[in-house]
Amino acid sequence: MKSILQVLAVVLAMGVAPSIARAQYSPYPDRDRDSAYSQQALSPDDQREFNKEYGKWQDANARNDRDDIDKHARRMEDIMARYRIPPDTPFDTIATSGSPRHYDAREYQGRFNADDQKKFDKAYEHWLEHRRKHDRDDIAKDEDHMQEIMARYRIPRDVPYGELASGGRGY
Repeated sequence: MKSILQVLAVVLAMGVAPSIARAQYSPYPDRDRDSAYSQQALSPDDQREFNKEYGKWQDANARNDRDDIDKHARRMEDIMARYRIPPDTPFDTIATSGSPRHYDAREYQGRFNADDQKKFDKAYEHWLEHRRKHDRDDIAKDEDHMQEIMARYRIPRDVPYGELASGGRGY
């Protein structure tokens, strides 16, 4: 019986030890192993350079110019390497280009409770009407009201209001 326990302990140790060693080793010590890349701060100059190369890379992709695509990708990868950012990190997670993020409407629809949804819809209707009339003061008041509701639900400020208004969708 004692020998069975010893054999079992050795087998268990052989199976667990490599797993423990792998769990402790990370080729990217600055990166959280269980989450996707969270943006490290590049220096302002490197961030500008990365953004410039990213824009050129996007343009080259649109033109399907393989040489330019490779050239700009290598430059971005060089910057990433200086900051020990894993090479499999998507370029768009590092770039801080001025292009707006495109939200999936389903990501934020239906988050408001019934009372807040009614308030938001009412403010949205007023906002649309004031926009038609070009009433800047009332437009600003309506936007403030909608932004206040959005902030309570941690919805980014740049999500289009029309994506949040129920608009007869039954919320």
